[in-house]
This record gives sequence, structure tokens and C-alpha cells, in this order.
Amino acid sequence: MDNTTIFNHPQPLSLPGFSRQEMFVDKHIVFPPDNIPVNEWYEHFQARFFDALENGKKFPVFRSSHGEIGFVTGKMGAPKGSFKVKLRFFMSRVYRIAYFQSLFYSSGVPGHGYETYKQWTLPKLRKKFAEAMKWIADNGVLCMYFADRGAYAISYQKAYLTWLNKRGIFLNSENYGHIYFVYALLNGYDKERIFKNRKVLVVSSDQPARTPPLIENLKKMGAISVDFIAISPGSSMNDTIQVPRTDYNLCIVGAGVGAANVLYQLKELNCPVIDAGFIIDQIAYPEKIKPRIYTVNDQNWERIFPDNNPEWKPVFSDRFAEKIT
Repeated sequence: MDNTTIFNHPQPLSLPGFSRQEMFVDKHIVFPPDNIPVNEWYEHFQARFFDALENGKKFPVFRSSHGEIGFVTGKMGAPKGSFKVKLRFFMSRVYRIAYFQSLFYSSGVPGHGYETYKQWTLPKLRKKFAEAMKWIADNGVLCMYFADRGAYAISYQKAYLTWLNKRGIFLNSENYGHIYFVYALLNGYDKERIFKNRKVLVVSSDQPARTPPLIENLKKMGAISVDFIAISPGSSMNDTIQVPRTDYNLCIVGAGVGAANVLYQLKELNCPVIDAGFIIDQIAYPEKIKPRIYTVNDQNWERIFPDNNPEWKPVFSDRFAEKIT
């Protein structure tokens, strides 16, 4: 098997309930497994999630994007464009390496999901990461961000897929989803059904300004109870998790690259364990967080953007767009 063959079948991404927001963002081209229609791909993911939620089944979901690719390959995708654009990227990378004293850095900001690991620790951590990824792939879904964009070369993404190949982690219709599936699921029309009457566990860094409103808002959304496990904000691949109980209905995790390590340690939970990332901030600060794609569904669009004029403008930048639309 060869994971890189997924790039042979590009399709435009469109998810139910977000048609209005989709009009104001870049046209996303995605790569479903076995060339299945995108709507069927998402509906299968959604159905498995709700089956696990309602019937107490394991369903770990881990997201991969720029940070995870940089973590396993030791590279950051260099942008295409002019010499000035490339020079700016190079100088920014040198500055970040010097500032954080690490050749690896992931997305985020210091003290808030910004992981730094010493270079000599990476081989051991990558082995640990691969073990966790293999377990997640065998029991749940790896939601990957693959796209063909100017600052996100296909060759860079293929290096990650080749890394998975060498470790026996192969993507198929059962264990491979798109990263935006998580946003669309947790922000869709079924949001109330997801959280109402659930015993919820949250695993993330404990930020004094965020944790209280996060717990309060989850209860306002109908959660029966909310437990919180604090992890480090910058080295979650090294964290050890102690679970206070196992009868949760749902667990949401915010841990960056280290979410793989967290999900693996929560494998005793018989419920969906979702690497939710930004959604945790969104729940804590629903009126303050800048919306991202698949965070404002059609029912809420007019409330968030009453003048129908969000900051986004249509930009159709994917190289495959003209070929398949």
C-alpha cells in the first residue's frame, strides 16, 4: 500500500450545513480515500461518531496538519512565490529556532499550545508518536489536512505520508478523514445532541481565564458533568495522564501534536475522544474567538454576520480547482 496515492483523486470540499460560510473562504480541494464522494466520506465519519457516542464505543479522532508534519519530518513547508516571500519565511524560521531553542515548533503561541522539544529528544518522541498514531488508526480516525496550496506543497505532505507508510500506518475509508470534519461535526446542527446529557471530560492546558468559562459553557450546553485534566501547554508529548473515572460519554482534547499521546493514554475510555483543538477555545469564548471555516453553520450565520459581510473574500487558489469544477 502507498498512502501518497490519495492525491490521485482530488475533489472540492463541501460539508452539510455550512454553505454560507463556504462562499467566503478559499475553495478547499481534498483527497478522499478510494475516490468516494466527499458527502459520503463525511457522513460515514459522522455516523460512526454518533454510534460511539450513543452506544459507549471507542472512537479516538486525531487531527494532523502543519505542526504534525513538521514534528515527524523535521521540516516546515517553504512557501512558493518571490525571493522576498521565501527569504521572509527563512528568517522567521531562524528567529523561532533561536527564540524557542528548538528546531521543531508547532502552531500556536507561547504558553498556549506552543510545543517545543529539544532536537535530541525527537527520535524517541517520534517513535512514541507513531505508536499512538497506529493505535488511533486501528480504532478510530486520523483527520488529516491535505491540500494543494501555495505555502503547503504536495511534496511536503507526501513526506509525512511516506513516514506513515514506513510505520505500517495506512489510510483507508475507515480510518482516514479530513481535519475539517471535526469542526463541522462539533459546530453543526447536531451540536446540542452531542453535548446534552453527557458526562464530559476535557483534557487541555489549564488557563485561569479560560477553564472556568469553558466548564460553565459546557454545562449550559447541557452537559451533566464536566471533569478537567490539566496538561502542560508546551510539551504534551511528554505528559502522563491520570483518568479519575471511566464512565464518560465524551472527551475533548486540546494538546497540539501531543494530542496523539493523550488519546493513546485515554484508550480505556469507551466513548468518542476527540482532538478538538480550537473548538475548546471557541466553547470558552463563543463571542470573542475569531471564526474559522466550519465554525459558523447556516443557522447561526445571520446572528454572527448580520450584514452578511465577514472578513473573508472568495479566493479560489487551489491548483486543482479549475480542473474539477
